[in-house]
Amino acid sequence: MIEGASNVDMDEKYRLQILSRAILVLFAFSARQPERTLDALAHGLDINKTSLLRILRTLEMERFVLRDGEHYRLGPRVLDLGSVFLSTLSVHDAALPEMAHLAASCGQTVSLAILDEFEVVYIGIEHAQREVGIQGEVGGRHPAHATGLGKVMLADLEPERLDALLIGRDLRRLTHRTIVDPDVLRERLIAVRRDGYALDDEERAIGIRCLAAPIRNHDGRVTAALSLAGPIFHMLDETLPFVRSSMLEAVERISSKLGYNPGLVTTRPSDEAVPA
Repeated sequence: MIEGASNVDMDEKYRLQILSRAILVLFAFSARQPERTLDALAHGLDINKTSLLRILRTLEMERFVLRDGEHYRLGPRVLDLGSVFLSTLSVHDAALPEMAHLAASCGQTVSLAILDEFEVVYIGIEHAQREVGIQGEVGGRHPAHATGLGKVMLADLEPERLDALLIGRDLRRLTHRTIVDPDVLRERLIAVRRDGYALDDEERAIGIRCLAAPIRNHDGRVTAALSLAGPIFHMLDETLPFVRSSMLEAVERISSKLGYNPGLVTTRPSDEAVPA
């Protein structure tokens, strides 16, 4: 054995042990236990207080933890790391596998869109093999008020933002079923927030029904929407419950990939704050 090699190996093992323990310390904090004492951490992690105190002091110096008297809590550097991770996530990449599965299981066209002012912009489309009369392309745009996609994204806007978009705007009629009254649209958006999905019942195109649901990011805001559309002779009243549950499960999985945890955020604007 090369002289000094054993000491190098021991140093490496010690550093790895310290790193492993530091990670355990960070994960010891949670939404249920955001603050921990030295005694509680030592007991829960089975680390002696002397070693644990050194780890906590190092983490405190780097602002991964903060100390308030006898209590420790996570520091702002943890948020920095989380922000870097979240910035690498793409709603498009997160949604594509779910879109393919949904199109195959329901046999209808699945679309992914974002909101640009008062228009929906399609950023992903998965066509079903049996699709009839459903056409669309990435980059295509439609008025938000006439689509299920648009309604679920409008429903997440703060009341003042929705007001700014609606004041003086002509809600263009695309079919005889298109909502063109701003007050009726506001009432519909309240129902969308309550139900968690929107229905486009021949409002954009005659003969086409569409269900849409919101995709939420890590802070609970709607960052995109997913829809499943098909001809009315496929999207029958008796088949809508299956389509709806399949779609809601898909957007739940996509939102989870983007860091959304419904137990940690409040997402919906107040219905009382929406002018009627």
